[in-house]
Amino acid sequence: MNQAEFVIFAELDRDVFDQILERLMHHFQNVQFGRQGDDWIWVNFSNGKIEIDTFYSTNLEVKGERRQYSIAMELLHVLENKWIIKEFDPPKVDLTR
Repeated sequence: MNQAEFVIFAELDRDVFDQILERLMHHFQNVQFGRQGDDWIWVNFSNGKIEIDTFYSTNLEVKGERRQYSIAMELLHVLENKWIIKEFDPPKVDLTR
């Protein structure tokens, strides 16, 4: 498998964007976000970022490179289970890239 391939790890409930953002900002240092028609959050790490957005979905999609699987799981682990609509195991290829 191509470890640089962009994948979708999970879908989150868009209605709780503010709670998700607050939780991520509490647990991670470098978080960027915006709400401009679409909602988006970027959680930056030394080796890349995990993107959470509604650019191609009505739900928040948790996306990144396949090699970032463990980071994505760490990120999902700090969220409330009820905020997670679906986890993809294995991650789903992001065909928008």
